[in-house]
Amino acid sequence: MKFTEVRSKQDWKDFHRVPHIVYKNDPHWIAPLQGDIEAVFDPKVNDTFKAGEAVCWVLRDDSGQLAGRVAAFMDHARNKMQEHPIGGLGFFECVENETFAFALFEKAREWVEARGATVLDGPVNFGEREKFWGLLVKGFYPPLFQENYQPKYYRRFFENWGFIPYEQILTFRGESNAIPVERLRNVVKRLKQRSNIETKNLDYSQLEQYTKDFCEIYNAAFSKYGHFKPLQPEQVQKILLEAKAIADTNTLSISYFDGKPAAFCAVLPDINELIRFAKGKLSWWKIPILLIKKAMKKQFIAKGIGFGIHPDFQNKGAYAVIVEHMANTRNIRRYPQMYLTTVRAHNFEAVGVYQKLNVKVDRIHVAYRKPLKEGIPVESFEFTEPY
Repeated sequence: MKFTEVRSKQDWKDFHRVPHIVYKNDPHWIAPLQGDIEAVFDPKVNDTFKAGEAVCWVLRDDSGQLAGRVAAFMDHARNKMQEHPIGGLGFFECVENETFAFALFEKAREWVEARGATVLDGPVNFGEREKFWGLLVKGFYPPLFQENYQPKYYRRFFENWGFIPYEQILTFRGESNAIPVERLRNVVKRLKQRSNIETKNLDYSQLEQYTKDFCEIYNAAFSKYGHFKPLQPEQVQKILLEAKAIADTNTLSISYFDGKPAAFCAVLPDINELIRFAKGKLSWWKIPILLIKKAMKKQFIAKGIGFGIHPDFQNKGAYAVIVEHMANTRNIRRYPQMYLTTVRAHNFEAVGVYQKLNVKVDRIHVAYRKPLKEGIPVESFEFTEPY
């Protein structure tokens, strides 16, 4: 077997070809956009490179045929907050051959160990935790946009090599018309009699203020979690500008209590079925086709990508206000099904909030961890769902 580090355009073509080999007979798989994956490894795009590094490889068998790929990375800034330096492994794809899989794991291990890692996590992303995260272990349905989808045999590879299940990531699914809107509406009506409450949708002409308020809520709501990394308004602005062609400003909302940012809800129309035809490569001439498909489509799946309540407004009705606003007639008609993604099972607060919407767990991903030195304990988060 032979490894090649991904550097040239041809190397990237090979990196992207590997999953087409792995999933050639799987009708559920939808190729992720090559540009989205390459952006993860572009220092001009991914801010994690400011204090991090990453590498990708492809693997060929003895006859020269592509057999696998893997990426390894280190986030040195985040590791300053960790007891044991953590290396990451991601974008793993491999034909059904354990020898090849173990070779890919070892390649990543050697690279992160050389940079001081004593723990290896995978499969994870280099940077943002809301996409390309975890191994699919239950719910092998067509993936949502930027959601990992893998063959069932990958689980055997990870666990046989010694990876320990570390974190359970849930995707909830529900019917939008099952949201208890009337009950919430009555709650909101009473709240508005006591406080000045307003909910605003995203207005791109006011993007700077929107992202400032979004980050104020996000950073206050999630700072207590170990993986926390503060968001800056410029980061959110960049994401929203990149998503402008597909975003629905009616489903990107912030609620205010007496003028103070209290809660946010961020939902995007899922476009994965629309991009299936692109087979991972959204060439310039395919973009008009995508936009036409989007314009002609009457209904979408709603993909919830973010929900947060400022601690100052928890248990004060902020949840009811933002959900009642989002669950209006227009949104329910346009988005009859909703998916709430990348919810950590150990985030009991978030899970409890989502379950009030009458949703159920639809699929499960698991992030694994492997100690690279003896004596390093792996204290897994609580798993709440059988898989």
